[in-house]
Amino acid sequence: MTYAMKGSYVLLMKLPEEQRITIGTSQAVHFPRGYDAYVGSAMGSFKSRLNRHIKRNKKAHWHIDYLRQRASINDVILCETGSRVECAIARSLSRQFDFIPGFGSSDCKYRSHLFFASDEEQMKSKVMANISRLGIKPRLLNSRV
Repeated sequence: MTYAMKGSYVLLMKLPEEQRITIGTSQAVHFPRGYDAYVGSAMGSFKSRLNRHIKRNKKAHWHIDYLRQRASINDVILCETGSRVECAIARSLSRQFDFIPGFGSSDCKYRSHLFFASDEEQMKSKVMANISRLGIKPRLLNSRV
C-alpha cells in the first residue's frame, strides 16, 4: 500500500466459520461466523499500519492480530483526518451492530472496536453511512487479502 495519509480506518473482514480464539493470555473468546468491522487508528500513516494488518505471519501484539490469523480482509475504509476519530466511529457502530466487548478498545476505553454482522454488503453500507454521518468522508479500498 502506498498511503502516506493518516487518520482512522475500518477493516472489513470475513471469518469463514464460528471459532473460539484465545486473545493473548486471556480466555478464549467466541467469534461468530460472518463479517467483522474493526475500527483502528493510524496517526503515523495508513501505509505502515495497514501493511502490518495485511501480513499474516507476525508476532501477535494487538487484539486484531489474533483475529487476523483466522479472518481475511475484504475491504478497508480509510478516514483521513488529523485527529483521532476511531472512538466516535466505534460509538456510532455500536448502535448498529453486535460487538465483542473490550476488543481493541484499550486506547479510548470504549466498549469495543470490533463489530459483526451476517451480511457483508449490509455491514459495508452501514459502516460507510455511519462514518459519513459523523462528517467524515470515507474512502473504500477493495483489498481481498
